[in-house]
Amino acid sequence: MSAKNQISETLKSHLYYFESQGVKALRAPNIVPFIPPSRQDAGQSPADKNMFTSQDTLFRYSLDSEKTIPHYIGFYEDPFCHSTTTFPHLPFIITSLSLVLELRGGVHGFNATVHGGLTCAIIDEAMGTLLYQNDLLNREAKARGLIPPDAKGFSAAGTARMDVKYRRPIQTPQTVVVTATLDRVENRKMLMRVVLRDKDGQECATCDGMFMSFPKGKI
Repeated sequence: MSAKNQISETLKSHLYYFESQGVKALRAPNIVPFIPPSRQDAGQSPADKNMFTSQDTLFRYSLDSEKTIPHYIGFYEDPFCHSTTTFPHLPFIITSLSLVLELRGGVHGFNATVHGGLTCAIIDEAMGTLLYQNDLLNREAKARGLIPPDAKGFSAAGTARMDVKYRRPIQTPQTVVVTATLDRVENRKMLMRVVLRDKDGQECATCDGMFMSFPKGKI
C-alpha cells in the first residue's frame, strides 16, 4: 500500500476541513498528506530506534486547541510515483514541502492579527518538518532499494539562522500555507527558502533560513 493510501481517520478529518476551506493544492495529483511530527502521538514508538522523534510541545500541546491551531496537516509530492525517479539532492529525497494551518484568535499579537513571533515559529516548523520527513523518506528509499544502503542520511540538526521578512498582517481566522524549499547544502549547513501565504495566495512572510547538523556526539 502506498503512503498516500495509508491515511488515518484523524488525517481524513483535517483533509476534509481544509478542502472545504478551498485549499486546492491538496487535490493535486500525487500529493501525499501527513500529520506533522509535532502533532503525532508523543508516545508513539519509532519504527527504527535510530529515527528521530519530535519533542515539539509547543505545537503538540500549547497550540493545539479550538482557539489557537485546531487544524494542521502537511503535504508533499510523492517522490516514488514514477519508476524512473532519481534523487540528485541526497540525502534529500524531496526538496519542498508544505504545511497547512488554521489560525484562530488565540494566536493574536496586535489588532486581531497573528503574533509575529508565531509567524516565525510556523516558518521554523516548516523547515524542521522538511528535514524530518526527508529522514523518513531517505530510510524508505534505502529499504526499497532506490538508493544505496550506505547513501548519506540525516543527523540531528537545529535552526542556525532565520532572516524573516513580514509582507502583510495575517488576520484570523485564517488558513495559511507555508512552503519550505531546499536551496542548497554546504557541508553541515542546509539552506532553505520559506514562503507563508494566506488562503488567497498572498505572501504574508518570507524567510531565508539555515539549519545546521550537529557534529556526532555533540547533541
